[in-house]
Amino acid sequence: MTTDSEILSASPPRIDPDEACDLALRHYGLRVETVKPLASERDQNLLLADGEGRRWVMKLANPDENRLLTDFQAAAMCHLEAEEPGLPVPRLRRSLAGSKVCELQLPDGRETSLRLLSWLEGVPLIDAPHSTAQRRALARVHARLCTAFAGFAHPGQDQYLQWDSSKLHRMRNLLPHVAGEEMRRLVATVLDDFSRVALPVLPGLRRQVIYNDLNFHNVLVDAREPDRIVGIIDFGDIVTAPLVNDLAVAASYQFGPNGNRVEAGEFIAAWMRELPLTGAEVALLPLLIEARLTLTLIITGYRASRYPENAPYILRNNAPARAALAEMRSLSAMQNAEWISSLAKEAA
Repeated sequence: MTTDSEILSASPPRIDPDEACDLALRHYGLRVETVKPLASERDQNLLLADGEGRRWVMKLANPDENRLLTDFQAAAMCHLEAEEPGLPVPRLRRSLAGSKVCELQLPDGRETSLRLLSWLEGVPLIDAPHSTAQRRALARVHARLCTAFAGFAHPGQDQYLQWDSSKLHRMRNLLPHVAGEEMRRLVATVLDDFSRVALPVLPGLRRQVIYNDLNFHNVLVDAREPDRIVGIIDFGDIVTAPLVNDLAVAASYQFGPNGNRVEAGEFIAAWMRELPLTGAEVALLPLLIEARLTLTLIITGYRASRYPENAPYILRNNAPARAALAEMRSLSAMQNAEWISSLAKEAA
């Protein structure tokens, strides 16, 4: 049986620009002139452009990724296009044969899956100015995305994913990879509280497919009007989990680089105005936010140790997660619960 850490350590695929051009022509009938690498953690992503300035994203899945999971991600994007065409998400381009996903062999002999997505223009949120209006706009778009996923089902939706924070307890063996004695101590307390408090309650909460990765690198805003959300990209971490997990994941990135609770609260309240939570979901939200922050620190610490050459990309969310977790754990569980309850009342 493959362990969680072994899956996390699988090396991404690698093809060169000429091979990418050949694949684009052979499978999609596209004559590509330029190929540029895009950052990625587990897969290989490439930006393709033709002579007329049209652009696409080519995604090659990690060879160790379950093919059912790859098809799940592709089917989810097709579902969103049909269910909520106004959402600013990439569109999947079908191959000449009409396939969502193309199977192929890499030069090193490993097998992978190929997908082609539309390119969305915009500035990554991480590089844009931030505002209350922007946080509220993003919360509304994300809540719409959650609503659109509510009726989606696929045979691959229950595959295990390391970035599913409802499975946080499975990652405890990677605790030594969290840098700093004090931060390891905080992470250990979250792991303990999660097993004691959250695990018994999670099975009773609403479940559906969730986006599961609303970090500032996956959100695009208008360059001239940064309060306008023009893109949510990278559907590689979708999973079936409690609905409230998607809010917890998104909120975990809203503390900014210095652990700003007020800004996170603005996002949470705006989200709950669009998609109200149940009492049980509200009660568990603070711990689920901490669970996602903990998962970020555990996984990025481990992968950075495995792939030091890619550490800057892998650790891009590590420092903000440390600041946010320190802020959350600076208050008691009761104080955090009161904070979230007050936001829920504000949203009602």
